[in-house]
Amino acid sequence: MPVGRQDLIKRVATKSNKSVKESTVFVNATLEAIREALETGESVRLVGFGVFSVRDTAASVRVNPQTREKIQVPARKRVKFTAGKELNDSVAAVKSTAAKQK
Repeated sequence: MPVGRQDLIKRVATKSNKSVKESTVFVNATLEAIREALETGESVRLVGFGVFSVRDTAASVRVNPQTREKIQVPARKRVKFTAGKELNDSVAAVKSTAAKQK
């Protein structure tokens, strides 16, 4: 089940011993700062967590599987997230622990 913004805010409030209102301001400001950096083409590197960056994708031709019609997809910018080593290792440890318990 995905964690939404409100769930994230509640978790931040619990971990930081701050109110939900204070945590809402903090989480929203953090997300806004990340968005603004990406809009200007900057990468956001959070050591141990990962890197948010903007990548250019080339124009391409795709095929609609239902009609077999060719569709031109224009070039565009996309946000890419690359997980850091510590995040990858912690997720892998959880998966391997869950697999052992089955």
